[in-house]
Amino acid sequence: MQGIFDAFDMDTGREVGAMERTARGIIDDYREKHPDENPIQAGLLQALLSLAQNIDRQNEKGREISRNMAQWLATLDKLAELYPEEPKADEDVEAVWNGLAD
Repeated sequence: MQGIFDAFDMDTGREVGAMERTARGIIDDYREKHPDENPIQAGLLQALLSLAQNIDRQNEKGREISRNMAQWLATLDKLAELYPEEPKADEDVEAVWNGLAD
């Protein structure tokens, strides 16, 4: 049985900042592309969200954010290391390489 408050979550009643919205988009995309979540991935994704929330709060108060931004970028790099993107050849280059070019 669903309770009366099931429609509410931890974000209800609080403003979600730009960095947090960005982080949530990255997290959703990452989980869609890599559903085989492991503890390292889970920790990095949570760190990304926490850093985004901190950056938003610091921006609100006019505080310096460079240290958190450096951590944000390092976290994105670590996530990229977990599942490196496969390099894709340009179709024209691939055609020439395979002897299929006109």
